[in-house]
Formats: sequence, structure tokens, C-alpha cells
Amino acid sequence: MENINFIFPEIFISLSIMFLLVFGVFKKNSSSMVYSLTIITLIIALGLIINFPKDQEIYLFNNSYKIDQLSIFMKVITIVSGIFVLVSSYNYTKLEKISNIEYSILILCSILGMLVMIGSYDLIVFYIGLELQSLSLYVLAAFNRNKKQSSEAGLKYFILSALSSGLLLYGCSLIYGFSGSTNFYF
Repeated sequence: MENINFIFPEIFISLSIMFLLVFGVFKKNSSSMVYSLTIITLIIALGLIINFPKDQEIYLFNNSYKIDQLSIFMKVITIVSGIFVLVSSYNYTKLEKISNIEYSILILCSILGMLVMIGSYDLIVFYIGLELQSLSLYVLAAFNRNKKQSSEAGLKYFILSALSSGLLLYGCSLIYGFSGSTNFYF
């Protein structure tokens, strides 16, 4: 538990998601405030990730989560891309009258799933991150309820992802059966 500070960006984003959900429910007309707080959350998480030690490999949770230079670099790229997506889609959400509260929180959930996948060093942790990211993107694909194409895209994405998720789990079970472990280093 002494290395729990190395997953603090993921914990911070998780707590921010919960706070923003509660804040959005109880405060009326808070879409721009939630949007701004989402970007601030990502900037703080970026600062936390940049302050990681760059010269060592850290293994957490029985070698199921790994932090090294490559994962730090990829997490930085993911968070910067998330900030860019939020900033560039702000005018689109206003133009299409899409609720910014749920939109920005779903983007944050998707980024959290990506961060978990980047740091995963185990098939089970990778699958949890993949599903967290995918579930957020299902909803984002079908987010514009006024357009038929949006609902169709969300349904197609869900069906395709359910099939691929089943195949991935089948492959993971084969790997576990042959190697006796779900870690990536075997």
C-alpha cells in the first residue's frame, strides 16, 4: 500500500467523476461549470502523472499494474488528447444542444478506462479498463437522441463490442489455460 500514490491520478479522476455527477444533479444549469471542472480535473491529473519518477519501473497490486516511462508517456498523450477533444467539441455540443454535463463526464470515464488499460500488466485489469472505456463510448456514440444515425451507431457499436469482448475473454481463458497466469510477463 506504500505505492498507492502511483495510481493517484486514476483515483483522482474516479473521485472527480463521482463529484461531478452529484454536482450536476443538484446544481441546475451547471453544464459549463461541469465542463470547466472536467478540464481542470484532467489538467490536475496530467500534473500528477508528470511528477512520477521517470527512471524506475513500479509494479503494483501483485504485478497486475505497471508504471514505467512508456506508460507515463502514453498517459500524458491520452490526457492531452482528452483535453483537446473536450475543447474542440465545446461549440458542437452547444450547437447540437447536447447536454454538456453527461458528455464531459462520459469523456472523463473513457479517459479513466484508457489510463487503466495503459497501466495494466494483467489480462483481467486490461479487460476492466477496456470495458470501462467501451461502455462510455457506447453511450457517446448514441448520445444525440435527435438523430436516427446516432442511435443506430450506438447499437451497432454495442453489438460488435459484445462479440469482440466475448472473443477476447475466450482468448484470455486459453492463455490462462496454457500458461497458468494472466500476467503479461509470462
